Amino acid sequence: MGILRTAMLTGLWGVGGGAAGVGAGMAYLLGATSFVPLTKDDQMFKTKTWAKFNPRENPALKDDVIKVVPLSKIRPELRNDERALTLEFCRGVWSRWGFWAQSKIQERYDKPAGTDDNLWNTSELAVSKFDKGLRFSNHFEVVENVGDEIVVRCGGSPLEPGLRKSDGLIFLSARIDPEQQHAVFHFKSALFSSSAPKVEGAAAHSIPPKIVFLHEWYVRMLTESAMRNVKA
Repeated sequence: MGILRTAMLTGLWGVGGGAAGVGAGMAYLLGATSFVPLTKDDQMFKTKTWAKFNPRENPALKDDVIKVVPLSKIRPELRNDERALTLEFCRGVWSRWGFWAQSKIQERYDKPAGTDDNLWNTSELAVSKFDKGLRFSNHFEVVENVGDEIVVRCGGSPLEPGLRKSDGLIFLSARIDPEQQHAVFHFKSALFSSSAPKVEGAAAHSIPPKIVFLHEWYVRMLTESAMRNVKA
């Protein structure tokens, strides 16, 4: 929780302009992004990726941060290409100010042996193709990339490829609506314990309220910071 809290507060400090502006930063994110709880009917829970990493269908904290941007404000070369727009959105999530603090903390305090193949700097993530198998910051791994959707596993170290006590998936995508003349960005995430025994009838996740609170603001922040990558 310490890393998440520090990363979130560092980002809000920058958005709001100092300690007194943390509240202003939260207010800005509240107005700039939409945060929607997900139901089991969402398409992400019908994918092979979801079934692979949460085979016991354990309860998850699941939500979607949505950002709508007029096409006139999107970089011209991205306005008709969902694959390119999704990639630039993904690059922005992991290379802009929202993720900068966490990347530095992970590099300093969580860089064990066996992570030489990871990307550690946001400058590297800014130009990455996010191909399947990419690992970064000893906490994230791209487990699927179909062009218009990129899935990143989180919640633990890629050095632990099996089921985990702390696990999660992030589905990043961008959709272009020519009729409405806007682009819609989705940061869908689900946090769960993939290694926990399956409990019949269990509906609620066991993630502590403090983590739930920090999670909402952090995913809002990551989504909003990515906009600098896609806007003209």
